[in-house]
Amino acid sequence: MGSALKRVILLFGLTLSGTGLSFAQNGYGTTFAADVAFPTASFGESFKTGFGGHVDFYMESTSNLRFSLLGGFTTWGVDEEQVNQQYTANGGKGTLQLTGRMNAFPILLGAKLLSPPGNMRFYGLLEVGVYFYSGKVEGQKIENGVVTQNIYESLAKTVAGGNLGVGFLMPIGKDVSLDLAARYHLVKRDTYYNYDAYGNPSAVSTDKYFTIAIGVTYSFLAK
Repeated sequence: MGSALKRVILLFGLTLSGTGLSFAQNGYGTTFAADVAFPTASFGESFKTGFGGHVDFYMESTSNLRFSLLGGFTTWGVDEEQVNQQYTANGGKGTLQLTGRMNAFPILLGAKLLSPPGNMRFYGLLEVGVYFYSGKVEGQKIENGVVTQNIYESLAKTVAGGNLGVGFLMPIGKDVSLDLAARYHLVKRDTYYNYDAYGNPSAVSTDKYFTIAIGVTYSFLAK
């Protein structure tokens, strides 16, 4: 476990211990959400829009502050057309026929600051932790109708990261709210696969993506 993550967990633990009485009074809850993920920067040059979901469990320090633990899953498919455009622009010959996916499993500690209680509540959030990446790309390079190279690459990495976000809660029942949020994920730069003029893999960033999440938040023991 990295030193940065250890510091985050220690700080989170100290915060929880310092506000334990408030948690007991103000309650806790959980959110279940579906995510749409848009890769940005160089990540977006080789992968399509992704899909996934997340679950988080939160505890309240005050009526306006929540601390959470989030676990999620997101998957992106390789954008064969975009990869071939880059390949051709770099002087590549023939075409690349590719299939494959990139998967991310974030585990994040977070803090959410909410507007005062009312019919609709807006919030800002900060979440930090680790992202477990796994992925595979396979296919062929074809020139003049002939397969000239078989391609197979796989990846399994753990990197530090976090996100900033905004959202709102709208009550739809007793202790149940619609939860709509947008997050911008900043993940420590890692590499996946792009292809140069010779069909060889080269670095592609997986460090930035944007998500929109829609879900339901259940609150328990709240005053």
